[in-house]
Amino acid sequence: MSAAPELPPGPRLPGPAQALLWGLRYPEFTRAAHRRFGTTFTVRPGTMPPAVLTSDPDATRRLFTGDPLGKRHGNDVVRPLLDDRSLMLLEPAEHLARRKLLLPPFHGERVRGYAATMQRLMDREVERWRAGDTVAMLTVAQNVTIEVILDAVLGVTDAETRRRFRRLVDDLLFYPLGTLRLRLSERLSSGITPPRRFREAAAFAASLPTPAVMTYFPETKRRSALNFAILRWWKHHGRLHALLDEHIAATRADPRLAERDDILAMLVQARDEDGDALSGEDLRNDLITLIAAGHETTAAAIAWGGVLLAHNPAVRERATVAAREHDDQYLGALVKEVLRIRSPIPIAAGRVLDEPFPIGPHVVPPGTLVLIDAWAIHHDPELYPDPERFEPERFLGEPPAPYTWLPFGGGAHRCLGSSLAELEIKVGLGTILRRTGIEPADRELTPRARRGVVVVPYGGGRVRIGAG
Repeated sequence: MSAAPELPPGPRLPGPAQALLWGLRYPEFTRAAHRRFGTTFTVRPGTMPPAVLTSDPDATRRLFTGDPLGKRHGNDVVRPLLDDRSLMLLEPAEHLARRKLLLPPFHGERVRGYAATMQRLMDREVERWRAGDTVAMLTVAQNVTIEVILDAVLGVTDAETRRRFRRLVDDLLFYPLGTLRLRLSERLSSGITPPRRFREAAAFAASLPTPAVMTYFPETKRRSALNFAILRWWKHHGRLHALLDEHIAATRADPRLAERDDILAMLVQARDEDGDALSGEDLRNDLITLIAAGHETTAAAIAWGGVLLAHNPAVRERATVAAREHDDQYLGALVKEVLRIRSPIPIAAGRVLDEPFPIGPHVVPPGTLVLIDAWAIHHDPELYPDPERFEPERFLGEPPAPYTWLPFGGGAHRCLGSSLAELEIKVGLGTILRRTGIEPADRELTPRARRGVVVVPYGGGRVRIGAG
């Protein structure tokens, strides 16, 4: 007789404490829970309903395969940043249809065609550096990734419109302090380097008022006159929506629309099997999804890549040779290793199933959110020996086993922009390695921090520029 559906055991800390640890100390919190409860356990962060976190290989495979119509997304936590019509929040059947419509601009020659734009933007950043400078890699990477979005995704050419987009995106995604918090952390980490424990405590404290924690208290995000702490965020939200609507209308009316190669231009012209175009609302919601999913995550990966290379001279030397000899195979392995050891989002995916779901000795009740723990999978010594070692050679030769490398999720909800993101990271790190030298600015590897819900290097990931 099979076991009755029941939530697996898990940490019994109060919801607010679990939200703090889940949001700001995810690797440490989940590692301790895995040691106590095994591959699968229940978490109760904030005031969210209980969710099940698993790194079980068979469960991971089954969550990513089989009938996608029986697996609802697990992305409700990103409301209200993304509205109901966003690709990430559509119900299974409509999600598959929308995904089919959105997919063509993100594959093959279309993506490779953006490499020249990325190269030009990265060259412009690196040209400003001088030997002896200390550079915050996250700031550099953010400048590049938002410009890629403005060029390759939105096709914005007007300078004032670009400025408005940059400001609103930062205000919305990194509310309440926006760019101020990053500048403060850079300043706190500049000059004399404080002890690592101090920097870790500062990274923890700096993330407290951000979505890294508040995401798990849905009541704090509701639009209400009584919820005064979020009113300004809703103003930013409305202004970005209005600007996107304005830009979509201008794109539809562009007499040279057919000549444009940006993603918005292609989506405006796309038609489904019935010959219908995407509505303005759907376009706006999918553009916000692309911005939210592709800006800070890609920037974080580039920043972590710079920091890891600075602190690992043997890898840096090998990667420099690869960049100067245009060895795409090694640079691709470098990108994969950065995304393994410092995945910007530690959760690979979430699914809500309409039937009981067995995981090992447990049977998860239907309607429960099941989360895949990418961080645990990426740091499993059975899959990746000496997992804390930065070693791109892991990804040379044979590709990783299925469902063991998951920075972009998998299955029917795999990240649409994964190829674009990997190309951006490869071009960014390759340009740095080819044109200049980087050295560690701090004695120890930069601690992890949260900017929004993304794992970033504290203080922006400082490196020192050496001779090229």
